[in-house]
Amino acid sequence: MFRVKYSREIVLKLLYQIDVLGLDVAKVDTFLAENGNFHRSLSEPERDFIVRVVGLVLQEKTDIDTLIVKNLIGWSLKRLTPVDRNLIRMGIAESRLSPEKAIIIDDVIRIAKKYSGEDSYRIINAILDKVIP
Repeated sequence: MFRVKYSREIVLKLLYQIDVLGLDVAKVDTFLAENGNFHRSLSEPERDFIVRVVGLVLQEKTDIDTLIVKNLIGWSLKRLTPVDRNLIRMGIAESRLSPEKAIIIDDVIRIAKKYSGEDSYRIINAILDKVIP
């Protein structure tokens, strides 16, 4: 069974730890295997999805961040909370792997409402709507 919404939450948690705690997760798959307390058991498709999205964010972080900054009017990337910043990164990266723009944005917004500030989802939605083709 592939729990895409759950997998996206794991992606956010990993990106947050990398961004805020400086966690070296060059080998995301190894980290997931060695840290079972970080998640409920993952199926192979879930693990593959998480590794692909986190890997793409890390690989294309400079390009993704440049795209975000171009669409942050009056804001800087550092001004975004780490959760918001990484949700946007995640949404952009995943959109490069899947053509399902509306589903990706809807799920990112749902996660933002769960893990971020009360109105954070608005700026996340605005940026993703601009940058995801």
